[in-house]
Amino acid sequence: MAVLPEAAGRCLSAGCGPASPLTMNQVFTGWKFDPAMLVVLLLGVAGYVYGVRRYQREVGRWPLGRTLCFVMAALLFTLATMSFIGSYALVLFWVRALQNALLLMTVPLFLTCSAPLTLATTGEGRGAALVLRIIGSKPLKVLTFPAVVSVVLLVTPYLLYFTGWYQASLTNAFVDETLHLELLAVGFLYFWSRVQIDPVPKRFTHMISVWISFVEGIGDAGVAMVLWLGGNRVAGSYYASLSTLPHSALYAPLSLGAHSGLAWNQAIGGAVFWIVGDLTSIPLLAALWRGLRREDDERAVVAEESLEVVAVEYAPGDGSAQERFRPWWETDPEMAGRFGQVDSEETPA
Repeated sequence: MAVLPEAAGRCLSAGCGPASPLTMNQVFTGWKFDPAMLVVLLLGVAGYVYGVRRYQREVGRWPLGRTLCFVMAALLFTLATMSFIGSYALVLFWVRALQNALLLMTVPLFLTCSAPLTLATTGEGRGAALVLRIIGSKPLKVLTFPAVVSVVLLVTPYLLYFTGWYQASLTNAFVDETLHLELLAVGFLYFWSRVQIDPVPKRFTHMISVWISFVEGIGDAGVAMVLWLGGNRVAGSYYASLSTLPHSALYAPLSLGAHSGLAWNQAIGGAVFWIVGDLTSIPLLAALWRGLRREDDERAVVAEESLEVVAVEYAPGDGSAQERFRPWWETDPEMAGRFGQVDSEETPA
């Protein structure tokens, strides 16, 4: 197929190499069968269904919203690995960026909101006890510390795109398949420790998570900007080998826009990664907002309970015990000292 150099950017999305042109028809029909990812999907669905049934049998009603979140996670996982995204992930940089963003951020968030570990720890069986021991283990306590887990999430895309890891995932089928699961695991570790719907090694206030989410957004933007404006082509030799265009067209500067081949596709990939990250932050902030409301409700209950009578004095009277109630601030050690109240038992005779 003869292609003019000025159509370089469009060419890489229109089938200059071994792939069929990515048309709207291919978006709906260009699916592929991935046995490994299908097994992961089926095991996940079977495990979740079993967990929900056991929860309903031993505890009670399982929230519908959590089930819907799992369905969304399963659908997005299927799209990322077996739809046109999975088919063209080894051919087009921006499609690969879309796949990576979905597996690192969007799928894990919805999976977290489906509360799978609550299901796994339901009951008193050995499996539930084992999961609880793992959750409470020291390595997970370290990994889920806010600063640590945030660094793990932020560093992962930098390691992926700016080391040999990315090109290895394009040329080695095993590395490619394990990359999907590694991104999913990193994302789940992050969102699980931040949203805190499931049992976690240590709970932190959701306000910390709100601030961390803003920092994480900046980190995503950093990766996107380097991909967009950086001078180096990530896996440039690999993508060039798939195209029939001359070297001058493939490696033309980004300033030529859609005529710049590899640079244009990489810039689009950076933008896709950034946009998916920002869109994922919307349900994340919603989940964190619910967590903040839950924390406020719990504090309100504690405060309301503290306003009740907390001390009773019995004084001798005319032969029967006489009660005298005092407000809580007179018996609380800190408040009593602040307002000059002294407990009668501590007053010297």
